[in-house]
Order: sequence, then structure tokens, then C-alpha cells
Amino acid sequence: MHMETYLQGQDFWEIVGGNEVTQPEDAAAMNKWNIRAGKAMFAIRTTVEDEMLEHIRPAKTPKEACYTFATLFTKKNDTRL
Repeated sequence: MHMETYLQGQDFWEIVGGNEVTQPEDAAAMNKWNIRAGKAMFAIRTTVEDEMLEHIRPAKTPKEACYTFATLFTKKNDTRL
């Protein structure tokens, strides 16, 4: 998946599908996490097509956005079969 590779290259994958998918409780760490999560969400939202964007717009975290997008993509592939 190209998105996963891009997010890994930008050091965002840990907050999407790794060990940092939830906000930390420490205030300083949470601030850093929020910045990285915002950058990851920007990358996700700017790379998906407009018709898919409406489905992931309500997502609160990058993990949720990627999961929603992957689920939609899988459903479309299943329907085609």
C-alpha cells in the first residue's frame, strides 16, 4: 500500500498502525503526538480522492481514518467480485 509506505517514510506510521495509536497521557508527549497526528491526517486527507474524503472526514485519529479507508476499499473489492 502506497499510503503506508509514505506514512512510514514520514515517521507517522507508529501513530497510524504501530505502538503509538492512542494519545499519551503526559501533556508534553500528547502535544507532540497531536502535532504528528495532525500531519498524518493532513497527508491522508490530501492523498485520497474527494469521493473517499467524505467517508474519512469524521475520523478523530489517523488510525481511524486509515481503518475506515481500508474498510471501504475492501468492501468495494468484495462487491466487484
